[in-house]
Amino acid sequence: MAMPELLGVSPVAPPSGPRYKARALGVGWVLAGLLLVAASSAEAEKAAGHVTDKGTLTVERCWVRTTRERHSDVDRDVCVGVYRAQNGRTVRDDAELQGSYVPGERVRVYREDFEYYVIGWRAFWSWLACAFGGALLVCLGMATVVVGIHAKTAEELHALRSLLRLQPAVAVCLRWLRRVAVAGLALCFALALISH
Repeated sequence: MAMPELLGVSPVAPPSGPRYKARALGVGWVLAGLLLVAASSAEAEKAAGHVTDKGTLTVERCWVRTTRERHSDVDRDVCVGVYRAQNGRTVRDDAELQGSYVPGERVRVYREDFEYYVIGWRAFWSWLACAFGGALLVCLGMATVVVGIHAKTAEELHALRSLLRLQPAVAVCLRWLRRVAVAGLALCFALALISH
Protein backbone atom coordinates (compact mmCIF):
# COMPACT_ATOMS: atom_id res chain seq x y z
CA MET A 1 0.00 0.00 0.00
CA ALA A 2 1.33 3.45 -0.91
CA MET A 3 2.04 5.89 1.85
CA PRO A 4 -0.28 8.92 1.77
CA GLU A 5 2.61 11.41 1.60
CA LEU A 6 3.91 9.77 -1.61
CA LEU A 7 0.58 9.80 -3.48
CA GLY A 8 1.15 13.35 -4.72
CA VAL A 9 4.43 12.46 -6.44
CA SER A 10 3.26 9.31 -8.22
CA PRO A 11 3.01 9.84 -12.01
CA VAL A 12 -0.43 8.20 -12.09
CA ALA A 13 -1.87 9.65 -8.89
CA PRO A 14 -4.51 12.30 -9.56
CA PRO A 15 -3.73 15.67 -8.02
CA SER A 16 -5.55 16.44 -4.81
CA GLY A 17 -8.27 19.05 -4.55
CA PRO A 18 -10.69 20.47 -7.10
CA ARG A 19 -9.44 20.64 -10.68
CA TYR A 20 -11.89 23.17 -12.08
CA LYS A 21 -9.24 25.38 -13.66
CA ALA A 22 -7.76 22.53 -15.68
CA ARG A 23 -11.20 21.35 -16.77
CA ALA A 24 -12.21 24.89 -17.75
CA LEU A 25 -9.02 25.15 -19.80
CA GLY A 26 -9.89 21.82 -21.43
CA VAL A 27 -13.36 23.09 -22.34
CA GLY A 28 -11.72 26.17 -23.86
CA TRP A 29 -9.42 23.96 -25.96
CA VAL A 30 -12.37 21.86 -27.12
CA LEU A 31 -14.29 24.97 -28.18
CA ALA A 32 -11.22 26.48 -29.89
CA GLY A 33 -10.57 23.19 -31.69
CA LEU A 34 -14.17 22.91 -32.89
CA LEU A 35 -14.06 26.52 -34.09
CA LEU A 36 -10.81 25.83 -35.95
CA VAL A 37 -12.31 22.71 -37.55
CA ALA A 38 -15.42 24.60 -38.69
CA ALA A 39 -13.57 27.66 -40.02
CA SER A 40 -10.87 25.61 -41.77
CA SER A 41 -13.43 23.29 -43.37
CA ALA A 42 -15.33 26.29 -44.73
CA GLU A 43 -12.12 27.80 -46.13
CA ALA A 44 -11.13 24.43 -47.63
CA GLU A 45 -14.48 24.28 -49.41
CA LYS A 46 -13.87 27.75 -50.86
CA ALA A 47 -10.33 26.81 -51.92
CA ALA A 48 -11.81 23.84 -53.78
CA GLY A 49 -13.88 26.28 -55.86
CA HIS A 50 -17.31 25.89 -54.27
CA VAL A 51 -18.04 29.63 -54.25
CA THR A 52 -20.27 31.88 -56.33
CA ASP A 53 -17.89 34.72 -57.21
CA LYS A 54 -14.96 32.97 -58.86
CA GLY A 55 -12.94 33.62 -61.96
CA THR A 56 -9.39 34.19 -63.18
CA LEU A 57 -6.86 36.87 -62.37
CA THR A 58 -4.31 37.66 -65.08
CA VAL A 59 -1.17 38.92 -63.35
CA GLU A 60 0.29 42.17 -64.70
CA ARG A 61 3.01 43.07 -62.21
CA CYS A 62 4.36 41.95 -58.82
CA TRP A 63 6.41 43.50 -56.03
CA VAL A 64 7.34 43.01 -52.39
CA ARG A 65 5.29 45.01 -49.88
CA THR A 66 6.82 45.69 -46.48
CA THR A 67 4.39 46.17 -43.61
CA ARG A 68 4.99 46.71 -39.92
CA GLU A 69 3.46 44.05 -37.67
CA ARG A 70 4.12 43.62 -33.95
CA HIS A 71 7.32 45.64 -33.82
CA SER A 72 8.91 44.01 -36.89
CA ASP A 73 8.82 44.46 -40.65
CA VAL A 74 7.15 41.73 -42.71
CA ASP A 75 7.76 41.33 -46.45
CA ARG A 76 4.91 39.96 -48.57
CA ASP A 77 4.78 39.24 -52.28
CA VAL A 78 1.86 41.06 -53.89
CA CYS A 79 0.62 40.91 -57.48
CA VAL A 80 -1.89 43.09 -59.33
CA GLY A 81 -3.82 42.16 -62.43
CA VAL A 82 -7.14 41.94 -64.21
CA TYR A 83 -9.89 39.87 -62.62
CA ARG A 84 -12.57 38.37 -64.85
CA ALA A 85 -15.50 36.62 -63.22
CA GLN A 86 -16.47 33.20 -64.51
CA ASN A 87 -19.90 34.48 -65.53
CA GLY A 88 -18.26 37.32 -67.51
CA ARG A 89 -20.12 40.13 -65.73
CA THR A 90 -17.35 41.47 -63.49
CA VAL A 91 -14.03 42.80 -64.73
CA ARG A 92 -11.66 44.62 -62.36
CA ASP A 93 -8.34 46.11 -63.42
CA ASP A 94 -6.89 46.61 -59.95
CA ALA A 95 -7.33 43.14 -58.45
CA GLU A 96 -4.64 42.42 -55.85
CA LEU A 97 -3.49 38.93 -54.90
CA GLN A 98 -0.92 37.88 -52.31
CA GLY A 99 1.75 35.47 -53.51
CA SER A 100 4.54 35.23 -56.02
CA TYR A 101 3.44 34.83 -59.64
CA VAL A 102 4.83 35.49 -63.12
CA PRO A 103 3.43 38.44 -65.12
CA GLY A 104 0.99 37.05 -67.67
CA GLU A 105 0.10 34.06 -65.50
CA ARG A 106 -3.61 33.28 -65.10
CA VAL A 107 -4.59 32.27 -61.59
CA ARG A 108 -7.93 30.78 -60.56
CA VAL A 109 -9.28 32.89 -57.70
CA TYR A 110 -12.46 33.71 -55.84
CA ARG A 111 -13.51 37.11 -54.61
CA GLU A 112 -14.73 37.77 -51.09
CA ASP A 113 -15.13 41.22 -49.50
CA PHE A 114 -13.00 42.87 -52.20
CA GLU A 115 -10.15 40.43 -51.50
CA TYR A 116 -8.94 37.70 -53.87
CA TYR A 117 -7.94 34.22 -52.77
CA VAL A 118 -6.46 31.32 -54.74
CA ILE A 119 -8.54 28.35 -55.79
CA GLY A 120 -6.31 25.30 -55.92
CA TRP A 121 -5.36 21.99 -54.44
CA ARG A 122 -2.45 23.33 -52.35
CA ALA A 123 -4.74 25.83 -50.63
CA PHE A 124 -7.40 23.13 -50.17
CA TRP A 125 -4.99 20.65 -48.54
CA SER A 126 -3.48 23.39 -46.35
CA TRP A 127 -6.88 24.39 -44.97
CA LEU A 128 -7.84 20.76 -44.45
CA ALA A 129 -4.59 20.23 -42.50
CA CYS A 130 -5.67 23.09 -40.21
CA ALA A 131 -8.98 21.28 -39.66
CA PHE A 132 -7.13 18.12 -38.58
CA GLY A 133 -4.98 20.27 -36.28
CA GLY A 134 -8.20 21.51 -34.70
CA ALA A 135 -9.25 17.88 -34.17
CA LEU A 136 -5.98 17.31 -32.27
CA LEU A 137 -6.79 20.31 -30.09
CA VAL A 138 -10.25 18.85 -29.39
CA CYS A 139 -8.61 15.56 -28.41
CA LEU A 140 -6.23 17.28 -25.98
CA GLY A 141 -9.06 19.35 -24.53
CA MET A 142 -11.29 16.31 -24.01
CA ALA A 143 -8.49 14.47 -22.21
CA THR A 144 -7.97 17.49 -19.95
CA VAL A 145 -11.69 17.73 -19.21
CA VAL A 146 -12.03 14.02 -18.38
CA VAL A 147 -8.93 13.69 -16.20
CA GLY A 148 -8.67 17.21 -14.82
CA ILE A 149 -4.92 17.54 -15.40
CA HIS A 150 -3.34 20.26 -17.50
CA ALA A 151 -0.26 18.44 -18.86
CA LYS A 152 2.75 20.77 -19.25
CA THR A 153 5.63 18.27 -19.37
CA ALA A 154 6.22 14.89 -20.95
CA GLU A 155 5.86 13.19 -17.56
CA GLU A 156 2.51 14.85 -16.96
CA LEU A 157 1.38 13.83 -20.45
CA HIS A 158 2.36 10.25 -19.65
CA ALA A 159 0.42 10.48 -16.37
CA LEU A 160 -2.58 11.86 -18.27
CA ARG A 161 -2.52 8.85 -20.61
CA SER A 162 -2.23 6.47 -17.65
CA LEU A 163 -5.25 8.05 -15.97
CA LEU A 164 -7.23 7.90 -19.21
CA ARG A 165 -6.68 4.14 -19.32
CA LEU A 166 -8.81 3.94 -16.17
CA GLN A 167 -11.76 4.97 -18.36
CA PRO A 168 -11.46 2.58 -21.34
CA ALA A 169 -14.41 3.84 -23.41
CA VAL A 170 -13.16 7.44 -23.36
CA ALA A 171 -9.58 6.34 -23.92
CA VAL A 172 -10.52 4.32 -27.03
CA CYS A 173 -12.53 7.21 -28.52
CA LEU A 174 -9.75 9.72 -27.90
CA ARG A 175 -7.10 7.34 -29.21
CA TRP A 176 -8.97 6.90 -32.51
CA LEU A 177 -9.64 10.62 -32.79
CA ARG A 178 -5.92 11.30 -32.25
CA ARG A 179 -4.88 8.65 -34.79
CA VAL A 180 -7.27 9.97 -37.45
CA ALA A 181 -6.18 13.56 -36.81
CA VAL A 182 -2.46 12.76 -36.99
CA ALA A 183 -2.87 10.62 -40.12
CA GLY A 184 -5.04 13.28 -41.78
CA LEU A 185 -2.60 16.03 -40.85
CA ALA A 186 0.36 14.09 -42.28
CA LEU A 187 -1.53 13.18 -45.47
CA CYS A 188 -2.74 16.76 -46.04
CA PHE A 189 0.74 18.13 -45.42
CA ALA A 190 2.24 15.69 -47.95
CA LEU A 191 -0.45 16.43 -50.54
CA ALA A 192 -0.04 20.20 -50.05
CA LEU A 193 3.69 19.82 -50.77
CA ILE A 194 3.17 18.02 -54.09
CA SER A 195 0.12 19.99 -55.25
CA HIS A 196 0.07 23.32 -57.04
